[in-house]
Amino acid sequence: MIHDSLSSKVAESPVNFINWLFYKWKKLVSLLMVILTAALMFVNPASAQTSPCMTHGMRIVGEKAVYLSHMPLFNGSCHNYQALLEVTFEGAGDPQAKYLTEQKKDPNQNEFTFEPTQEFSMPDLESGKIQSFKGNIHRGQYERNASRQLIASNVNAKVKRVVHFRRLSPNSKVPKLTEYLLFGNSTEQYLAHLITAPPDFDQILTVKTKLPLTDAQLLKAVRLVLPNRPVPNPQRQTEQALKFNDQPAVLINGVGTRQAVGVGVEYFKETRDLL
Repeated sequence: MIHDSLSSKVAESPVNFINWLFYKWKKLVSLLMVILTAALMFVNPASAQTSPCMTHGMRIVGEKAVYLSHMPLFNGSCHNYQALLEVTFEGAGDPQAKYLTEQKKDPNQNEFTFEPTQEFSMPDLESGKIQSFKGNIHRGQYERNASRQLIASNVNAKVKRVVHFRRLSPNSKVPKLTEYLLFGNSTEQYLAHLITAPPDFDQILTVKTKLPLTDAQLLKAVRLVLPNRPVPNPQRQTEQALKFNDQPAVLINGVGTRQAVGVGVEYFKETRDLL
């Protein structure tokens, strides 16, 4: 029966027969693609959930080395990551020098942001699948400035190392004591508030009195617990935010002898995005 059907189509018109074969081929390819996609989701459902969906805005900090801090949200799988990356800016006109020059101009305006111009999945940064991404450097928060203050465009942010990477969950428990992440190196150190659960805040400050840690110990962010800054309740985390000239006692990784840290200037403190 099939042989007779094919013969009749060829007899009717060779052109119609070719069109008919092409149509059948397209249907077969479409079916195979559906089956393959379903199989991949079954084998690795996490990859299906973290497929590229949006660009990821970053804040820029650093006075010698340059670091990017992902701007997180609690309302979706694309943006619910706290991530700190050491990067170098590459491109025409030396964009890294431009940023460092602008950063020194006004000590009262420390917020700089990186606006990526390509899509990628955040977990691909941690795994090393993505080792660079392009974007634009702005003074201030580029999403909120009425008139954007562009410093450099078409910049390639090359990832040197992933300093901290953690997926956030709105169901996480808020720690009883305030915690920060210490990152940088032996000569240049920063404090980033450890984000846990909403309502929370994202904040990075410089360190004036540095902890005696080596570059090797600071390859990854070091967790600091502040024993004298208890969190009264999850809704009041912001009350414990560090400020310029604070000298909190800290426990490295929550253990050992208390040490004092001298807090320097604030790069930014974000609360709106983490409600």
